[in-house]
Amino acid sequence: MKPSINNFVKFTLAFVFLQCSVAGCTQAQQTINLSTDNAVLDYLEIKIKQKFSRDKICIGRLDGWEETVIVIGHLGSDDACRIESALINNSYYELPGANLSKIALGAIGWEKANKNTRGELAKLWVKRGLLGFSPRNNQTFAAVSTSDGGIKVVVSLQYPPGITSRNAPKTFLFDKDGGLVSPNNF
Repeated sequence: MKPSINNFVKFTLAFVFLQCSVAGCTQAQQTINLSTDNAVLDYLEIKIKQKFSRDKICIGRLDGWEETVIVIGHLGSDDACRIESALINNSYYELPGANLSKIALGAIGWEKANKNTRGELAKLWVKRGLLGFSPRNNQTFAAVSTSDGGIKVVVSLQYPPGITSRNAPKTFLFDKDGGLVSPNNF
């Protein structure tokens, strides 16, 4: 029995339709508009099925990667905002547990970057991600490659008067994969 051309065409069209359906779903997920804070909060409420007290949420973005990495914090009783989670490539990650640094740095090109670019990416993540909600006046960020392929970022922060007296440098150490090795409490 010879297969008919009709059956072959039907099978091919069904296969193409199935592939397009899957590709369409992927494309729709990538085109979610998260350009405003309200859009981020609406998306989070749908994605994780939790209502937020919108006046207690802080949202930050990485310069140049505004819709790739969105950092989410929560106002504490001392009115300071602290990082709690992030939306990275439209996926939601919470602290503790998720290695936000590794995931965020991976999303912005850590794997393919040379050591100089990794230093710049690590400084950006520390400045706009890990310390994105910290009140500070003057700040300097320096990145140095480590012998094992990681990056060390040294941050000198000067906090506004009355906030804190801790003006000493702080060091963030990232392993070769972009994971935050220290400090664990930023």
